[in-house]
Amino acid sequence: MADDRDTLKAASRALADAAAQLTRALGTQARQHLPEVGEVIAQGLREAALELADVSESMDKKSGKGEARRRSKVDRTRADLLDAAARVFSAKGFEGASVDDVATEAGYTKGAVYAHFGSKRDLFLAVARSVLDAESAGEHRLPGVTTDGVDVAALEAALAASAQDPRLLLSIELLAYAMRHPGTSEELEVVYARAFDALASHVADVRRAREARAGHDVVPGVTEHDRDTTLGVVAVLNVAPFGVRLLGEPYAGPAAGARVIARLLEG
Repeated sequence: MADDRDTLKAASRALADAAAQLTRALGTQARQHLPEVGEVIAQGLREAALELADVSESMDKKSGKGEARRRSKVDRTRADLLDAAARVFSAKGFEGASVDDVATEAGYTKGAVYAHFGSKRDLFLAVARSVLDAESAGEHRLPGVTTDGVDVAALEAALAASAQDPRLLLSIELLAYAMRHPGTSEELEVVYARAFDALASHVADVRRAREARAGHDVVPGVTEHDRDTTLGVVAVLNVAPFGVRLLGEPYAGPAAGARVIARLLEG
């Protein structure tokens, strides 16, 4: 009997996962070509996924595994919603996007979005944190830039990849939101400040290593010069990906952006 329950639980979880994945894949494609049929398909698949997940969760509770399973489900749902929201906000902007859009893109119900984030604004700020949060130091280091120097080719490749990123517009949307909602964007400003400080710390590491190699006195900490350099780097990172689309070489683009950043970091 125990083996049968385990088999049924595994099957329920597999079917729930498959239904959720099919919702995102088939639902999105169908809505593009047959909007009304696509929505019916997506809704039916969402309901099937939820029912199957409920069966699996109920069985886990009876077997004493409910809490771990619930936590895993919550984390997965939140990650799915954040990923979908990043795509939707990038494509439609904060003002143009709706909670329904995000739920449909993620393959969940609108209630799931509100259960995890409370409001569209809370969801938007959560996306901003996931993109900019300085607690993940590795995300705020320049590709190809280490204390040993600047690999211009690697930096250029990273900028070229950024220019092709379908979520490129999200960075502009975050800035636009802060400008349009000056009285309600304090948290976003804090997130941006943390991200800037993390990048400035990376720039300072590179500068100190350069001073040591040159036999100069090494100035500790993050200096005003480091912050000025960081400001220049951020400006290039924001402009270069768009410049390649608007102007192209030789006016702007990954190669030009990489060269400018290298010059900034070389002092």
